[in-house]
Amino acid sequence: MQDTQTLKIQAEQLRKAKKYADALPLYKKLWEEHRESCNVWEGWAYAYCLKQQKEYSKALEICREVYKLKPNFENIKGVYAWCIYYTEIAVEKVNDEQRFLKAGEAILKLSKQEDPYSPYTQTVFKILQYLNDKAIYPTDKILEWTNKLNFEILDNTPFSFTDNEGKTREIAPKKEQYFMWRTKALLEKGLFDECIKLSQKALNTFEKFHYNNDIWFVRRIALSYKGLGQSEIALEQLKSLLKRKNEWFIHKEIAEIYFEQGNNEQALKFAIDSALSFGDADKKLNVYKLLFEILMSNNQKEEAKKHIEFIYQIRKAMNWKIDNDLQNLINQFQIDTTKTIDLRNFERELKQIWEKLKFNNQTQLTGTIKAILPNGKAGFIETENKKSYYFQLRNFKAKPELAKVGQKVTFFLEEGFDAKKNQKTENAVNVKIF
Repeated sequence: MQDTQTLKIQAEQLRKAKKYADALPLYKKLWEEHRESCNVWEGWAYAYCLKQQKEYSKALEICREVYKLKPNFENIKGVYAWCIYYTEIAVEKVNDEQRFLKAGEAILKLSKQEDPYSPYTQTVFKILQYLNDKAIYPTDKILEWTNKLNFEILDNTPFSFTDNEGKTREIAPKKEQYFMWRTKALLEKGLFDECIKLSQKALNTFEKFHYNNDIWFVRRIALSYKGLGQSEIALEQLKSLLKRKNEWFIHKEIAEIYFEQGNNEQALKFAIDSALSFGDADKKLNVYKLLFEILMSNNQKEEAKKHIEFIYQIRKAMNWKIDNDLQNLINQFQIDTTKTIDLRNFERELKQIWEKLKFNNQTQLTGTIKAILPNGKAGFIETENKKSYYFQLRNFKAKPELAKVGQKVTFFLEEGFDAKKNQKTENAVNVKIF
């Protein structure tokens, strides 16, 4: 029979040779049959070999035993932290949030962010990703967990990989992700000064941004100025942002500021642009509510009523709750909730109202399509006085194949921006066959 010292020597030699599977039976025998001759080093070695063999649950059990014997034993902390990570954090689905977060706290107690071989940073990022994906955004929790990171030492190198189509893709580095998560939470929490400061630091930190994050940082700065009551600065920045990113929600935010200022004309213009811009109707309920409020303020009650009905019908189709405010408006306008309407037809009807309101004070022009660009997405219209106007095919209100050279059309003008020439332009919109 082998003595314990021989077992220890053999097990250690196998472990150092990275023959973990062969070392495991020896460490198991030492730990279970000769515990009185073992110390925390044998316990650590046993747990380490188990971890290397991906037997994380058993390794975690041994780590707990060793940690109880000597809580300040540094070597066991790393193995212990990784075993918690693999068993509780790196899971496909979180079934018990309290347990999940408690495991994260335990890992942070056992490890340090400064240690590149610890699971500290990975743990915090896993938890932040989980929190960020929750249906109800947990602002306080996001702030709590981002506060556990020193962003100055986070990795600033993007992760590159090749997708299934053979294209090279990049994932934003951890430092960029940190800035995105924390600035969003700061804005949601109303910590506007801190949001401005951190968003500006992000803009100064990176030369290259992923997922248009630079635009999100600028937007958060603008909305923070709005929150601080500095609406003119917010307007200037949001309008500048539109030149780079023509998104419906930016139009909405500009409209909200104008409405708060009592400038109903500009508020209506930008709110309509938001409603007409690309985006799913069920994401724009706040836009339709804003349009309702502007139209009511303009004493256009019939048009306003249609927006409440549209909001109701969308919520009904999505099986979403009808809150008290909406129910009161339904009652006030005596909206029939028993009928079910075709949402697409209703939206088309509303688009006609939006376009009529948008171009109400403009003169309709006529012209002829003189060119369609090679990409097939845009072209030029020439009027009788030989003025040429750029238009995009998405603003052509007929079948795309009818947008051809020689086709007579009517259109309105809308202010645009030529990024290449860095100047304002007048573009043709609402283009229809004449």
